[in-house]
Order: sequence, then C-alpha cells, then structure tokens
Amino acid sequence: MSYFLFFGAYTVLSVSGLAILKHFLPQFSFFTRVPVRLAAFLALGASLYAASFVTWLLILRTFPLATAYPIAVGLTICGTTILAVLILGETLGPVQILGILSIMAGVILLARKA
Repeated sequence: MSYFLFFGAYTVLSVSGLAILKHFLPQFSFFTRVPVRLAAFLALGASLYAASFVTWLLILRTFPLATAYPIAVGLTICGTTILAVLILGETLGPVQILGILSIMAGVILLARKA
C-alpha cells in the first residue's frame, strides 16, 4: 500500500513540474531580461521536478528496479499525456489512446506484484 504513496508522489511531482516547464519555457530567452513572474514559474517547475528526483531515489531504495522503473515511467507517460491534453490543449488520436490504455494495463499488472 505504501507504494501508492511513493509512486503517486513521484508522478504528481514529475508531471506537474514538466507541465509547468513546458508551458513557460517558450517565453524564456537567454538574451532578454526574465520577468519575475516567469522566473518564479520556471523555478517552481524545476523545484517540483527536482523533488520528483528525490522521490525517485526513495523508490529505488525501497523497490526492485525491475518493478519500480516500468511503473514510474508508465505513470509518468500517462500522467504527462493526460495533463498535456487537459491543460496544454494537445490532442490524441485513437492509436495514442490505445497506447496509453495499454501502458496503464501494464502498470496495474506490475503494481499487483509489488
């Protein structure tokens, strides 16, 4: 049951950090002054992503790699895709939807073993 907490935290931190960075990085330039609001959002995204890495280290310490890696990557792929559709306005075709459902089925099967 504790693996839900580890993997849930990892997924939320990683996916939210990636989404924030994806949304705000196009506004960033090395050649112009960065507005405070933009810098704050970029720092938030990077901090969330860094926190996901720390959570990943805890997962590695606790679970076998052969189980942890596919679950973490699968959840991150699915979470990022769902967030990209809901927040960033990206679209999915039928093959992509089938792929996401297949990944989720694999994650569920692996999680049952954990």
